[in-house]
Amino acid sequence: MIKKRNSQHGVMGMVEESLDDLSQIKDVAQSIRKFNKLKYPSPREYTAEDVQNIRKKLHVSQSVFAYLLNTQITTVQKWERGVNTPSGPASRLIQILEKKGPKTFQFA
Repeated sequence: MIKKRNSQHGVMGMVEESLDDLSQIKDVAQSIRKFNKLKYPSPREYTAEDVQNIRKKLHVSQSVFAYLLNTQITTVQKWERGVNTPSGPASRLIQILEKKGPKTFQFA
């Protein structure tokens, strides 16, 4: 079992936490699928209002939100106007941001 360090933050902390959770699943053959379903259920479809509320809850601008999601600011603007909706990978990142906050991602 991996000990969690209080000083660990960001991606390494998430990896340690994930490995700890994964070690608790006995059947290794299906552990990754079970782990993913338990840890991060399928992301829901985010509406324009959802995206805007999450961004405002995080207290970030559209440009910072776009940077965190590795997308264009125009994409975030279209999501917030309801022109487009976030795709699967973007929905997953929004889900993680919503759950863990922007400090989850560490940038060099």
